[in-house]
Amino acid sequence: MNRPKIKLHKTWFDWLLELFTIAGILGAILLLWLYYQELPSKVPIHFNWPSKDAQGLGEKHLLWSSPVICTILAIGISVLNRFPWVFNYPVEINAENARLHYAQATQMLRLINLLIGLLCFWVTLLSIYDAQGKTLRGAALLDSLFPIAFFALPILYLIKISIKKRKTG
Repeated sequence: MNRPKIKLHKTWFDWLLELFTIAGILGAILLLWLYYQELPSKVPIHFNWPSKDAQGLGEKHLLWSSPVICTILAIGISVLNRFPWVFNYPVEINAENARLHYAQATQMLRLINLLIGLLCFWVTLLSIYDAQGKTLRGAALLDSLFPIAFFALPILYLIKISIKKRKTG
């Protein structure tokens, strides 16, 4: 694998995606910081965790694990994005097409990072509302949209690459 190592410059859209990713994670941290004292000792945990009980409840400090895990994931993806030549691509990468494919792949990973940030905020908000006995309108819809979005992004990327490949021959 002898791919060109090209330094990509971020577009305004790339910066915006990263900003919203950070905002989602920081928003979750802020929500926890603001509401932590008001929460009961046992709260609904909306992610799989070994110490949650049969009713889906866990200690309220477990809510901090979501922003921590999401922050680690977001940082990891951001670091990985600096080396697009190590990614797997559905086409042969050469000097002529590297910039295009690298830009598309890094943008897809930024979108996945954004989904991680939004999911972090959503899970935290949902847990806080549930712990307070409140319900969020449209929660079931958003709960089902996140997994669809995580699968749809790479599929859309592959479709986009296939279309470009057919056009260029």
